[in-house]
Amino acid sequence: MSFRLKTVLGIALIELTVMAVLIAINQFALGGSATTQLYQRAEATARVFANTVADAVIATDLATLDATIETAVSSEELTYLRVKNPSGVVLSQGGAETALAAPFVRDASFDDARSDHLIDIDLPIEVEGSTFGTLELGLSTLAVEKELAQALFWNILIAVIGMSLVAVFGFGLGTLLTQQLQWLRQGALDVAHGNLESQIEVKGRDELADTAKCFNHMSKTLARDRRILQDQQDELLAKRARVEVLVGCLRDISQRSATIDVPDTDRTDEIGDMARATVVFQHAMQAIEQAGREQQQLISAFDQVEEQVAIFAEDGHVLFLNAAFRSFNKEILAVLPVDFTLRRFLETGLDQSAFPGVADPATWVDDQIQRGHGIPREVRRNPDRILLTVQSYVDGIGTVLSAKDITDLRQSEQQLIHASKLATLGEMATGVAHELNQPLGVIRMASTTCVKRIDRDKAELDYLRGKLIRIGEQTERASQIINHMRIFGRKAEGVNHPFDLRDSLQEMSALARTQLHTLDIALKLAIPETEATVIGEKVIFEQVLLNLISNARDAIEASGAGEGEISISADFATEQGHVIEVRDTGGGIPEEVLDKLFEPFFTTKGPGKGTGLGLSISFGTIRDMAGSISATNQDGGACFRIVLPDAGHGLHALSA
Repeated sequence: MSFRLKTVLGIALIELTVMAVLIAINQFALGGSATTQLYQRAEATARVFANTVADAVIATDLATLDATIETAVSSEELTYLRVKNPSGVVLSQGGAETALAAPFVRDASFDDARSDHLIDIDLPIEVEGSTFGTLELGLSTLAVEKELAQALFWNILIAVIGMSLVAVFGFGLGTLLTQQLQWLRQGALDVAHGNLESQIEVKGRDELADTAKCFNHMSKTLARDRRILQDQQDELLAKRARVEVLVGCLRDISQRSATIDVPDTDRTDEIGDMARATVVFQHAMQAIEQAGREQQQLISAFDQVEEQVAIFAEDGHVLFLNAAFRSFNKEILAVLPVDFTLRRFLETGLDQSAFPGVADPATWVDDQIQRGHGIPREVRRNPDRILLTVQSYVDGIGTVLSAKDITDLRQSEQQLIHASKLATLGEMATGVAHELNQPLGVIRMASTTCVKRIDRDKAELDYLRGKLIRIGEQTERASQIINHMRIFGRKAEGVNHPFDLRDSLQEMSALARTQLHTLDIALKLAIPETEATVIGEKVIFEQVLLNLISNARDAIEASGAGEGEISISADFATEQGHVIEVRDTGGGIPEEVLDKLFEPFFTTKGPGKGTGLGLSISFGTIRDMAGSISATNQDGGACFRIVLPDAGHGLHALSA
């Protein structure tokens, strides 16, 4: 449907609506007035006739009634007239037979009378308040209805004529108004078909003319923009070609082809940025490739070392195992998944009895995982191996676990310790002989005296009993000396056990006194009366004490002071642990060598007088007991301080 037709139809519809409203208003006003007047005239007529026939009804003058009724119904409007007495008996009636034959129903309004075209009215015939009958009449509505129909006809005729005129003028106006729109439509079609240069004719100065001007301006703008877009498209196509070249370079670089010469790096636009980024990517890929080669070399190097190496990520899962680790732990690794954790490795090893001597597996595993980083710790492995393990945390990687088999080293240390003890026993031989000569001399004198008394028959039981008791005491004394030397001289077992630190200090002091007795060197012991239990190997710990005493003796002799003093003091259950201090009056240790005392093969003694292993072995022994040993100069002599944890605190560490 064209816009012109829509305009004509719109105007016609408006005109139709207006005419319909006017006709409705006219008919309503005319009909309402006429019908109301007719109904009111019917009521007035009824009242007039009621008054007219009142006397005749009272007198029952039927002739008068008939004459009056006949005269009344001669009118065209009055269709019938009837008079009834109070009992309802018809006194007189006249008019149309059909109307008189129909039952009487009073019409309350004109609308009720439309069904039979009669206004049926009844009124009582009253005189001075008394009712003498009823008057019924029917007034015809045909005349009024005819007038209303004629009025409706003329109204409709006028409306049709008016709508026809409106249609004619509307068509002409629509044609005039839509001419510019037709031009706009044609111009829009031209633009839609790609003719952006299309221009339309502009007539007038109204809104449509302004719209046409805007259309022409829009066409020019679109044409200009299309040229710009075409230029940009050509530029983008050229850039796309260069991008495809750079993408090819990226693909070749990612496939690790030979060195690629990247073009367009000298451009200042985004292609140049992409080209330079491609060069950066090429360098990064080369760096990654180089890092991969270096990583492979590092892995190969790790596989060549004898020390076991395992790397665990920050989430706990394994990243790398070198060949030594895989070979040594192949039974455990055989049942583990490829992404196992350190905890899973230790738990599986416990299940396979690979870690002997673990009393509390759960606590042991937690202690192994949470132990201090960089602190060496020995771990025993079945059947008879000892590993020195170190855990270190590397930021960005995780935990690095290294393990070195030190079984042969520990056996060599045991042999060195045993040889050192035998050498110490050799040094103590003179003192021991002197200590044994005293009880032996007492035994010899007591036994000789007893024999002489028996030979003289002067033996008294109490006297002999006292001598025999003394002989037994001296025998016990000699037995203790020999037993201390026997225990000290036996070979270490290499197994840690709890032992009383107080008993060990007392026994070793008694044994050391036999060595110092002939040298005018006093040995003083000051320890608490309470027990102090530590974890370790008692024989090796006593060798540490004896080694410190021997060094103190050599320092006193070297100082030339003659008499000297060595003191051993202890303080148990401090905040640090059990503390033992060994002091001497040998003049102290040179300050420049204090930090080298515990290094292997370092000694301050002359050639042939020391191996330099004593303090190194002592340091390792105390470390294995989870303790510490240090040396300082105090009051004209050296002071060696040993700190050991109580058995309850050191149990987990030493059980490893």
